[in-house]
Amino acid sequence: MSWKTVYIDEKSLVSLNMNSMKIKVDEEYIKVNICDIQTVIFAHDGVTITLPLINKLIENNVGIIICDKKKDPNGIFLPFNCHSLVFKQLNKQINWKLTSKKKLWKIIIEQKIKTEIVVLEKINKTDKIDNLNVYRNNVKSNDVTNREGVAAKLYFKEIFGSEYFRNGIDSRNYALNYGYKILASFISRHIAARGYVVQLGIFHRGESNPFNLTYDFIEIFRYVIDIWVYFNIKEDDVVGMKQRHELVDILNIKLEYDNKKCRLSYVIEKVINDYFLFLNDEKDTIIFPKYKSLEYETT
Repeated sequence: MSWKTVYIDEKSLVSLNMNSMKIKVDEEYIKVNICDIQTVIFAHDGVTITLPLINKLIENNVGIIICDKKKDPNGIFLPFNCHSLVFKQLNKQINWKLTSKKKLWKIIIEQKIKTEIVVLEKINKTDKIDNLNVYRNNVKSNDVTNREGVAAKLYFKEIFGSEYFRNGIDSRNYALNYGYKILASFISRHIAARGYVVQLGIFHRGESNPFNLTYDFIEIFRYVIDIWVYFNIKEDDVVGMKQRHELVDILNIKLEYDNKKCRLSYVIEKVINDYFLFLNDEKDTIIFPKYKSLEYETT
């Protein structure tokens, strides 16, 4: 199983060399076996990438993220034909039962609020946990009463203070958005690898959103970014290279899943597989990780 994330943030030539990615900086170079790579992030305007390398990365289902001048993830590559039965999978997706989609969204929101409770417990801000439990216990099919939105508003105010505004311009929001994009790119890659399309969601239906399904499936994993940002980023901090590297590496943190300690990337893949089995009427339960078992160092 691939696990490495390669972050390239200086002027370089990146090319294919046999089954390895060759990164040349000035007269020096390193090679990384493509079979070991989970994601490559290109974060410098001076990077030159060869087409044979891009094709090889796509063939091996390696996530490719392109950053803008601010080093913020700006786009991802997704393969067209990474599953042998693309049309069959798309037909399944189009015909998922409305009742199954509504039920799954209810389950996801219940789990998301559960993760918010875990965050508040970890940072010792427990005054509003009873409120969140009430919201969680009253999620309806398809979350028609928007318990997600109500819980999120309370949750973020508890974490970052009453003056905090989720869409405001500060370093915490930048770091949250950066981390969410890293998770979203990995989730999108896995959806595509299963032969499904990221545009067709179960709840999100934005016509201008090319990642509706991705943002349906990301919800229960956002909390790993939230905790990291709480402990590592203040409102006026500069989010530099060190912080971005740590956010990129967050896919390697450990969680307890199915009685084993596993990397977050593995857990995401297994949970999403369960989502698909549920939507395809092949399984009626979903195994979720033990959220409190989250393990990574904070600074």
